[in-house]
Amino acid sequence: MLIGIVGLPNKGKSTLFNALTHGHAAVANYPFTTIDPNKGVAFLRVKCPCAALGKTCSPRTGACNGGERDVPVNVVDVAGLVEGAHAGHGRGNQFLADLSQADALICVADASGGTDGGGNPAKGHDPAEDVRVLESEIDYWFLDIVRRNLLKAKGKKFADFASYLSGIRVSEEALKRVSARLGMTEELATWKDEKQLLALATALRKETKPIAIAANKMDLPDAQGGLARLREAFPDYVVIPTAADAELALQKAKELGMVDYDGREMRVHDGIPPKLADALRSIDEHVLKKSGTGAREILNRVAFELLHCVVAYPVEDEKHLSDHFGRVLPDAILLPPNSTAHALAAAIHTDLATHFLYALNARTGMRIGKDHVIADGDVIKIVSTK
Repeated sequence: MLIGIVGLPNKGKSTLFNALTHGHAAVANYPFTTIDPNKGVAFLRVKCPCAALGKTCSPRTGACNGGERDVPVNVVDVAGLVEGAHAGHGRGNQFLADLSQADALICVADASGGTDGGGNPAKGHDPAEDVRVLESEIDYWFLDIVRRNLLKAKGKKFADFASYLSGIRVSEEALKRVSARLGMTEELATWKDEKQLLALATALRKETKPIAIAANKMDLPDAQGGLARLREAFPDYVVIPTAADAELALQKAKELGMVDYDGREMRVHDGIPPKLADALRSIDEHVLKKSGTGAREILNRVAFELLHCVVAYPVEDEKHLSDHFGRVLPDAILLPPNSTAHALAAAIHTDLATHFLYALNARTGMRIGKDHVIADGDVIKIVSTK
């Protein structure tokens, strides 16, 4: 599972990436700070089954605090997009290609209106326009891929054409659903109308790369108005107020031992220089106590509301719910909806999938087959012939 962080220049993309991944992507107050994509691992937060099972878990990655478990997810931050990117402007198609394997996108918009479409200082810029530009550029990128591969598929079957689109995560099933919805038959020779092809590209983008909007810079003046405009312009989208700078500042303060911070609440330690303590308390008062920084929330909403993912907990010892080192519920694996036991085995290790024999539901003790669909919170043991 891969979530892409996208946006026009200087909207706070890389800051949000750093806040989510505890990374060190370059951040600066000028356009195109990000050139090559930044890749990292962020953590969702879910209810861990450990308490219900009467266990204390031992995560190999992340942590489990108060029954809330960190679940890793891959994140990529790509270069800032500019209008005309699909035609080669800015980083152009390289930016778009960096998004090809993303399952969903977080579009970072400057809710304060303090930067224009090129990432330059402005006043009163409409953040909804940032999202419209980004959607349009991705739609035309999809359109170009559809056109080129339609030519390649000339005289071939619908399934062949679908296979050419797998590089942007378009499956044959998704293509069938979308084309049928638009009244397009599987006769590729009839696919000539440009408006219809653009409608197909837009629908495929929505199907395969759903977008959530991070209404960023909520700690700045005028951001509430920008948030309202985003929600009005995109009523069907997940729109989350975020303050990436504040989140990153709190994380750094925690790393330096200045505060206790769990993602929701913050307490300043004694002995901190007064000006710094005042700045941290200001973040607490004006950001955390109002709406939070939004960093964790938007990640969870994308994974579970847009992508409908489930979390599985593989174990080697079904009686003790542990691995061979005795670590209880050591791993939490994020899976797409309707994933099977065989898919879980593949997510753990390709050898487990290759030599899959059967699986066990550790909660019930029942044996399950390779096609059994994994439910959220399942604790599963994979049994292989090797």
